Amino acid sequence: MSTDQLEIKKISDKWGEVRMMDKEEAAKLEPEWKEAYDRFHEKYDSDMEKMLNIAEKVKTMIEPPKVEKKTQGQRKRDAWAKVQAREAARAAKK
Repeated sequence: MSTDQLEIKKISDKWGEVRMMDKEEAAKLEPEWKEAYDRFHEKYDSDMEKMLNIAEKVKTMIEPPKVEKKTQGQRKRDAWAKVQAREAARAAKK
């Protein structure tokens, strides 16, 4: 590897370590690395929030809400209500 490639490899290895640190460990970093860590996690958090919002909106399209089946008693009550409404409409016409 050339010297430039070795330098890039060294920086990418360091970033791999820094990126996976928790906040307490990151507080001890050099200012340049700490700033990069903070920028990365702010972007990550905002992207994750956006994706959760999108997933919530798309969820109803993927899995539409399931309507419970009517029981036999409910079907009979609905039919009786239709009959009563029809009779009331006929009585109102007369």
